[in-house]
Parts: sequence; structure tokens; C-alpha cells
Amino acid sequence: MSNEIFDIGIIGGGPAGLSAALTGRIRNKSVALFEHMDFSLKLQKAHIVDNYLGVPQVTGQGMMQQFVAHCTAHNPSIIKEKVVNIFPGDDFFTLLTPGATYQVRTVIIATGVVATTLFHGEKEFLGKGVSYCATCDGMMYKGKDVAVISYTSEGEHEAEYLSELCRTVYYLPQYKDMAPLRSGIKVIHEKPQTILGDVVVEKLQMGKEELNVHGVFIIRMSDPVENILPGLALDGEVIKVNRDMSTSIPGVFAAGDCTGKPWQIAKATGEGLVAVLSAITYLGKKDK
Repeated sequence: MSNEIFDIGIIGGGPAGLSAALTGRIRNKSVALFEHMDFSLKLQKAHIVDNYLGVPQVTGQGMMQQFVAHCTAHNPSIIKEKVVNIFPGDDFFTLLTPGATYQVRTVIIATGVVATTLFHGEKEFLGKGVSYCATCDGMMYKGKDVAVISYTSEGEHEAEYLSELCRTVYYLPQYKDMAPLRSGIKVIHEKPQTILGDVVVEKLQMGKEELNVHGVFIIRMSDPVENILPGLALDGEVIKVNRDMSTSIPGVFAAGDCTGKPWQIAKATGEGLVAVLSAITYLGKKDK
């Protein structure tokens, strides 16, 4: 557990998160930037960006390199870990990652959009057999059968860790170019559909086949935000925000694609700026 309590914890290192971190540091606040996805791979894949004012005809990768260099020159604390849970408290929020816990006084969510829809049963069985973190919850399934559904190679490490604990590990990669896995892990190239059970998870359904499992671990680039922070008000599938980018939970702000369309870089950087200024105002009121 980190002993430092950061003024601002920013989840996501895309344009919105970097914009917020930059201004937070310029305003002399301590900033923890949680970034585990190599700074917006989605934007880096853009061939040419030509609608960002003052920066014509730039590649997505070139733009992100400039964003990252500008932000990191102001020395935010970059934490290369995925936040899997946010727990509100009286004076600070506790952020849980697979490896540690951190404390922050305000939170800015800038996680982008989850590109995959939730599975049937995922929400209902969260905490009852559905998990987003093998390191956090793996011990609960010692000697049991589990499935790992992964949209990223990060899931390979999670599956190998679980194979040391569990009786059977089924691995369902939803991406290409999977690395060889430890023998004993059963790789299934199927599209999962439904998580079934009575009170807790009992089965994972894939088309005509079913797997009898006690747990299902789902590894995505980013998790559904309402599952990371229960009680957060949504507007459809995006986070509901006010004009100052505040959310339904005091001290929590949001910026970028996770607040809805248009999914544009200029919107994301602008919202990141507004969110961090609002967080600083919030801190000022608390410190009076």
C-alpha cells in the first residue's frame, strides 16, 4: 500500500487523462495517473488526425507522443497498473489494483469506452463468481474450475497464475496472436455468451457448449465503470456528468469518451481540463 495520499487520482492515460494530469501538476497538485495500456492504443492507430486545432496533418502516434512528453515533463506519478475497484471514504478514495492499494482525495475517470457489451449474467454474478482480477480473487477458487475470457494478452498471465491454484483453467482468447500457455490450461476458441447459475456462477455457455465452472474472470482493456465504482449514475452506457464534469458521487469527476459522444480528441482534452479544475475547486472547499 502506498503511504502517500494523492490530491488527484486519474484513471486512464488517453488524451483526457493526460490533459487532466498536466493541468493538475501545473496547479501544483500531487497527481497519480493510472495508465496500463500504453497511452491510448486506439488513438495511436489513427493514420492521420487533421481536426485538432493548431496541429494539422499529424499521425495518431505522433500526437500521442507529444501529449505524453508534455505531460510527463511535469512529473505526475505514473502508475502502470489497472484500477479494478474504487472505494469511497470520508476523507479519501481507496483505489485497488491487482498489485497494491492507493489513496487519493479526488478521482477523475478517463477510461474511454468499453468496446464490448456485457455478457448475459455478468452484472448479476459480479462478486458471486464473476471477477475482473485474478490476482485479487484467485485464492477464492483454489482447487476449483474457472474460465478466463480475455480481450488482451494480459489475460495470459492471469490464466497462468490461476493454473497454480485452480483444478482446471479454461482460457477463451477473444484476440489474435496468443502466446503459448503453460500446459494444463485448456484453450477454447469459442465466443462466450451467457454466465449461468442459481445463487453463484455454475456454468459458462458458448453456443451449444457449456463449461461447468465456479468462477469466470473477464479481462478487458477497461472494465465497465459502474462495476469498478458501484452507485455511479449513468446516462445509458456512459457516465452522467454535469457541465463541470462532476458525477453523482462527490469528489468523482469524469472526462473523455466515457462521458459520451462525440468521440473526438479535442472534446477529451477539453473535458480533462475542466474535470481537473473542478477537482481542484472541490479540494479547495474541503480544505477551508
